[in-house]
Amino acid sequence: MASKKILKKDIDYLITEVILDCYACIEEHPERDLSAYEEIINEIIILKEEMIERINKFNRKADGNSRAYFRALKNDLILRITNSHQKLVDLGC
Repeated sequence: MASKKILKKDIDYLITEVILDCYACIEEHPERDLSAYEEIINEIIILKEEMIERINKFNRKADGNSRAYFRALKNDLILRITNSHQKLVDLGC
């Protein structure tokens, strides 16, 4: 397993990229309603908090296999990041 510190940095990087993409779309299309972009940003910030919490609460005795736990966490992260980007694409960015 990679270190938790590296995983947290990766999460922070991916979340920041989605937020920056939202701000880029806002700048490109100032005439559009900001509420859809704000919703995506709020969802992604909540995702970051959830992922960090899941990393911090991992307990080897209770959760068992660390590889399976963190693989599921990474898959969930990738899926939700992809969904956020898809929402941006659907908005026309």
